[in-house]
Amino acid sequence: MTTPGEPITTVGLTDRINPANAPRPTNEGERLLFRQLYETLIRVDCLGRAVAGLAASWRLDADGHTWIVTLRDDARFADGTPVAANDVRVTWSRDDAGDELRQDVRRLVQSVAVVNDRDLAVTLTRHRADAPLALAHQDLAIARRTGASPWPLGTRSGWMAADDSRQGRAATMVTVTRAELPAIRFLVAPGDPRDLLDKDIDLLVTRDPVALDYAATLPQFQSVPLAWGQTHVLLIPGRSRSSPMLPAGASRVLADDSVRGEARGAEGPFWWQALSDCVVPASPPRSQSSFIPRVVYEASDGAARDLAERLIGLSRASSPAAKPFLDALLPDRPGRTFQRANGLSGDALAVARRRGADAAYVASIDNRPLEPCRDLKVMMEGAPWLDPETIVPLVETRLRAVIRRERSGVTAERDGGLLIAGTSASR
Repeated sequence: MTTPGEPITTVGLTDRINPANAPRPTNEGERLLFRQLYETLIRVDCLGRAVAGLAASWRLDADGHTWIVTLRDDARFADGTPVAANDVRVTWSRDDAGDELRQDVRRLVQSVAVVNDRDLAVTLTRHRADAPLALAHQDLAIARRTGASPWPLGTRSGWMAADDSRQGRAATMVTVTRAELPAIRFLVAPGDPRDLLDKDIDLLVTRDPVALDYAATLPQFQSVPLAWGQTHVLLIPGRSRSSPMLPAGASRVLADDSVRGEARGAEGPFWWQALSDCVVPASPPRSQSSFIPRVVYEASDGAARDLAERLIGLSRASSPAAKPFLDALLPDRPGRTFQRANGLSGDALAVARRRGADAAYVASIDNRPLEPCRDLKVMMEGAPWLDPETIVPLVETRLRAVIRRERSGVTAERDGGLLIAGTSASR
């Protein structure tokens, strides 16, 4: 997605970075940074094809269910030590013994066995005969923790991360040194992304409309759209399956009139509607007859905030134009009302969603998950009252990469994630 030129050496991040989360990201900033350091066994390119990652090859065993995965000959941790098949098993396990898989791994992998130093026998939770795409999920990225650094070792040989954090102060810069390549500085500045554009960065990933408008005035930058990666949906406890969905025209109006930044009306079919073979626990019956009259959203999600605030306004409207919205979003009015929007994060958001005591929740979900059944189960674990057939799609959003002109070596993957030159994508 870039033309030949100088390598990327400075990247701007607007999310806080916590090495304790590595290699599994919790926000967009960590997603971009961790992808440079921690490989999965395979990758999925922008066309949806399985390509080599830490593994050089894979084949379906004679039983038709087990994948024999072979690591690259040159697979190394960042300190130069070889990556063996047992390192993969240990990374996926709850403890160093490797006897029990982590819960997040079990959603994707049924079992893993070491065949020899380079070969693994992997049985996925859900079988598919064409390619083991689930192995590209970031929950399965390979890393090894050491006592020498808060940053676990990744599998980009010679790529080492260090940050400037101090006790009680979060990191403002993470430096990734690279063998035979210039180091990459990741500048961490939560707040206005325009501040990062003024700091001589080479790359910024954002959907902030003010920052994108500002970047458009700076001739040294170009803006490249990434994949439509997220669908914002409305989750309504106790919603009836017979309630109408939002008409396509109304969804487009929400995208155009409510969301700041690039958005479009949600376009079906939606993956959660086509999982007939995905077994999920039935939602328990709801005895609750009244709900807290608020719409809850993730506090750091600007699009979710815009939508929640718009829903509050629509709930107070009485014009004929508002009826298609109200019939889909508040079919049980006046028994249920939207009176305020509340942004929550962390444990407070998780507890609120799990209880399901609020009138509605605006959530963001992946448009094209690698393993849809896994994503649906995670969603329902967080909201056990949820009936997937009552999810209301609202709008789709995407990020843009703001790249300094005459910089090279940035590759987009299937999910819109970016790899910077020197990673396995550029071998």
